[in-house]
Amino acid sequence: MDDPRAPHPALRVPVPEDGAGSGPWSTVRWTPDGVPILMADPEAYLAAVGDDAVRPLDAVSFEGLTYLARYLPTALEPGAALRIAVRDALAWHAPLGGALGVEFGCSVGADLGSLRAVCDAVIGVDGSVVGARAARALCAGEGVPRLVRVEGRSFASAAPVVQAPLDGVTVVVGNALDPPVHAGCADVVMAVNLLDTVSEPVNLLGQLDAVLRAGGLMLLASPFSWQDGVTAPEEQLGGGTVPALAALGSAEAVLAILRGETPLLPHLAYEILETIEDVPWSLRDHARCAFHYSSWLVAARKHTS
Repeated sequence: MDDPRAPHPALRVPVPEDGAGSGPWSTVRWTPDGVPILMADPEAYLAAVGDDAVRPLDAVSFEGLTYLARYLPTALEPGAALRIAVRDALAWHAPLGGALGVEFGCSVGADLGSLRAVCDAVIGVDGSVVGARAARALCAGEGVPRLVRVEGRSFASAAPVVQAPLDGVTVVVGNALDPPVHAGCADVVMAVNLLDTVSEPVNLLGQLDAVLRAGGLMLLASPFSWQDGVTAPEEQLGGGTVPALAALGSAEAVLAILRGETPLLPHLAYEILETIEDVPWSLRDHARCAFHYSSWLVAARKHTS
């Protein structure tokens, strides 16, 4: 894995109220294990996450432990349907000789290896400092302690999660709605199960497009499990609350937006290469509770003109 403390040419240091600006790399805050905090207000972010930025991963907050218990198993399941669908879509549709792939919402990095297989270098971006720290450790070939949630605040120890090291991968903490990545630098941009977890999904699509170069591949997956407390009804892509999308479900809305067929992001012009319906995806909350979703996946190529 590349030295994260060296300035990466594709990364920018977000500047408050300037989505295109970049501050000096020397001002970047870091976790002790080497993950840069590329937020427009890193001090506020670090104050919000508290000791989760510095504690060992098996001693973070209850929320952090729950996050790891829920998402670390995804790194142990390369044969899961969603992992296979992402891997196959990248293998079929990624442009040959791709220099850079960027995944927004990479979590613990379950798909970073698949992205690295089709790109010379990869950047993983996630808003969770716990997730980004786990992804960095896995990509470095380090063991990540695993605690399995039994119930309530009770956890049981399991074998650490260890993977073969991945070179050419950089993991950062960042906001997908204010990407810490320069415009037009990526050959592949992907966001797996991120659209329905942000406050402004249309803005997210616009930001992903801005990072992607002409002719590049955008890969999206989502179960469209909208939650009003996360995404206000007037921002959700399906459900009839957005006038421009009133007659469309979420999947149809994403396709229409990517094609530039709506007043939302009318400048977009993508060729839809493939869509896959109902890809199973599961997350276990604790020993007696699991969440089962059906994700929808689309691979689309950004037009060159």
